[in-house]
Amino acid sequence: MRRTRTLLLTGIALAGLFSCVLPDQKRPASQIINLDIRNKQVQHLYNLRDEGRADSLLQYLGHSAATMRYLAALAFASLRDSNAVEPLVPLLKDTLEEVRIAAAFALGQIGSQRGEQPLLDAFRQDDSLSKHQRFNAIVLEALGKCGSPAHLKNMATVSTYYPSDTLLLEGQCRAIYRYALRNITDKAATARMVEYVANERIPQSARLMAAHYLARAQDVQPDSLQAVQLAAAFVRSTDPDIRMALAKALGKSQTEPAFAILSKVIKIEQDWRVRCNLIQAMAKFNYDTVRVLVTPFIQDINLQVARTAAEFFVASGQAEDGDYYWRIARDNPALPWPVRIALYRASYKWMAGKTMPEKKEYLNYRLRDFFQKSQNPYERAACLAALAEFGWQFRWIHDKGMNDPSLVVKSAAAEALVSICQRPDFYRIFGENGRSVRRELFYYLQEIITSGDPGMIAATADAFCAPALEYRTLADTNHLGQMKNALQRLQMPRDYEAYAALEKSIACLEGAPAPAPRKLAYNHPIDWQLLAKVNQATRVVLQTAKGNISLQLFPAWAPGSAANFLDLAQKGYFNGKTFHRVAPNFVVQGGCPRGDGYGALDYSMRTEIGLAWYDDEGYLGMASAGPDTEGTQFFITHSPAPHLDGRYTIFGKVTQGMDVVFKLQVGDVIDKVVVQ
Repeated sequence: MRRTRTLLLTGIALAGLFSCVLPDQKRPASQIINLDIRNKQVQHLYNLRDEGRADSLLQYLGHSAATMRYLAALAFASLRDSNAVEPLVPLLKDTLEEVRIAAAFALGQIGSQRGEQPLLDAFRQDDSLSKHQRFNAIVLEALGKCGSPAHLKNMATVSTYYPSDTLLLEGQCRAIYRYALRNITDKAATARMVEYVANERIPQSARLMAAHYLARAQDVQPDSLQAVQLAAAFVRSTDPDIRMALAKALGKSQTEPAFAILSKVIKIEQDWRVRCNLIQAMAKFNYDTVRVLVTPFIQDINLQVARTAAEFFVASGQAEDGDYYWRIARDNPALPWPVRIALYRASYKWMAGKTMPEKKEYLNYRLRDFFQKSQNPYERAACLAALAEFGWQFRWIHDKGMNDPSLVVKSAAAEALVSICQRPDFYRIFGENGRSVRRELFYYLQEIITSGDPGMIAATADAFCAPALEYRTLADTNHLGQMKNALQRLQMPRDYEAYAALEKSIACLEGAPAPAPRKLAYNHPIDWQLLAKVNQATRVVLQTAKGNISLQLFPAWAPGSAANFLDLAQKGYFNGKTFHRVAPNFVVQGGCPRGDGYGALDYSMRTEIGLAWYDDEGYLGMASAGPDTEGTQFFITHSPAPHLDGRYTIFGKVTQGMDVVFKLQVGDVIDKVVVQ
């Protein structure tokens, strides 16, 4: 059911490129929504959204043509201008349901509680023939984004939906999930989500949202009885997407029934993504038992799983095993470097320096040796992150990292120094030398800022706000002057991330409130001539050594992002770029001109939110440093990621090559991008 609906939404988007989205050809032209992006009026509305011209868009909400009303309403899902709440309300009763859907969706995105009552009033309770389920589902989800806590309880107690009411059930689950993302939860809502996910008659799309609620809601911890229900749901489910989320939910439970099922299924699970989540779910259970279960996965044939297992011990290891993790790496020399370095890092983190100084020194030697012999900048970066687990390595990290020829390693060195500064046990680590080390690190940070490198500045600036170090007492007029000069030298919009971080740091040092995020001026028009060449058969193919990845673009939802991606592809920009970030069972990310995740070109784009959701694997999204800061970096999802909905632009989807996406690792190269 879930995948069918995903294809339906995608089909609507793509059909809108060259024909109306409504099949009724007997309607007057003014009452047909036509999203043909070659149409000048359609382009004009998209341009208004792209330019952030809210006042002009408001005037189109009352336009006689349905297409204009639809696009104007949907534009406010991206702009999120609260001044549009009242003008959008009349469109909840528009003669055309697609317009009503766009208005409801936009009100949810704006997030103002002023939209709650109009949305409640707009819900079609008279829909006995189920003609308006899609509209009602969008209304429910919108209420989850802007509704009051009181309404959450009312929504959770609704029990009149039938299993055949697929969209209504999905809307109800999405609404409760959206409440949870705002840190608003309710026991009745949790009980409803447990009930749904455990009921096989409920559509999979609704059960998926219920499972993600249980996995992600911060204040929700399933009790023993609920854990039994979730365990049964895990065993019965044939959908790996649901099992992934249930694994995380069971991990939060910390009950005996939860561990009983997790410890059993982790041995037989076939889907690598579920195995990753099962490993992570073990973190809060008895370590001695968990260690036996997790250790075999260090040698899993799937590198994503092996890396997850090794990183489990970095995050959740114990001191008594500090001498154990590195021995696994030593005894298995064929382990890939991400796994090997993670195991050394785990030992380095947990091994006590005072009681085992010679072994700690051995780890120093091994990690430094790896660093100096490696030709891979991402491996060297991982070595620096590992060395930072022992704060006394700060000088070596600085000296080697800052003199490395790779920007990837330089930024990693900056991040490593920041991690040392932010340690809550800073003074326990450095003892009586703490004050002098604090000062030495301050000068290292100042050196990085005055270097003018935007990546290192973005990585470093937060260290000045480290609570334990109180760097305000060290920052004199000269230091602040140097930082302000560095701020002025940054180039906007290219260096937005560095600018925002440094501006915040200066405020910290001056004892001033954190500045509001700066809005970037409109600077990158949509290339409509380029998009005119796109049709439903157009594919963008990423060629890598591990295989090809074929992408279909969604210009009807995100014309600016689609045109930008095509432009970069045709110019050869992506050729030779790396996938600089791979988060197992989350995303692979690439397109950074620096290779460290801090790079951009000299323009920025609008965040474009359409009626599309991260409810499946393989979605193509835009990475950003905040709203309207997108540029060249993109990501592809490994699995559903509904917490990204409404925040990150979706502008395409993988049509072939997900097996290649799953194989990608940090540092893998995009050999060439071809537009077909």
